[in-house]
Amino acid sequence: MGGAGRITADPGGRLRHAGIVTEGFDSRAIAAAVLAVVLAVALGAVAGTSAGPAAGIWASLAGLVPPAALAVALQRHTQAMRRARRRVRLLERFAVLGEAPEAARVLLTTPLLAAMTAVSAVSWFFECLAAYVCVRGLHLGLSLADTIVVFSLGSLAGALSFLPGGVGVAETSMTALIRALGDVSRAAAVAGTVLIRLATLWFAVAIGLVGLAVEERLARRQRQPVSARRSSMR
Repeated sequence: MGGAGRITADPGGRLRHAGIVTEGFDSRAIAAAVLAVVLAVALGAVAGTSAGPAAGIWASLAGLVPPAALAVALQRHTQAMRRARRRVRLLERFAVLGEAPEAARVLLTTPLLAAMTAVSAVSWFFECLAAYVCVRGLHLGLSLADTIVVFSLGSLAGALSFLPGGVGVAETSMTALIRALGDVSRAAAVAGTVLIRLATLWFAVAIGLVGLAVEERLARRQRQPVSARRSSMR
């Protein structure tokens, strides 16, 4: 039967063997298999006593055929149930995709899409403005238009890399663009890129981490009982 796991029958008549449900077989099937093994051994002993050892061996083997067939059937059924559960879990993971059309109809309406585009454009402009302040502070000789090109193309390259924050790809792209548009040394371009990323990406990440810590602390306080909160205030 494979493994020495404990076998119990649940209220629905389904067996659990090492934590695996074998649907369609109850404890009576296992009891029949055990009884068949006992009868095979007894039959072999009787035949061996009366007709010799060879007859006893053949009688035991003949008696073991039914439980062996039952064991194979149980194993195949267990494997089939495992495969079926895997398919069900896979379908459940992709079931959320069925909600995508309705969500798209709600989120991509013309007024909402226009509002989101306007907010995104303003946000991107202020990020480019922050990058321009960094460039001006390092005297890299880039205009606001050049800085917008550097920041936008570098950020898009990082987004297309599918890396978290575009780390590595965005920095490399920005450094190359600063050197091409500003005619500066590699060290100055790297310094400008690092300062731009600190002022835009990592500054926002730091604010997000602080906000997450505050939110988790508030959530823990809300989960505490009222009596515990009052005792802590005292």
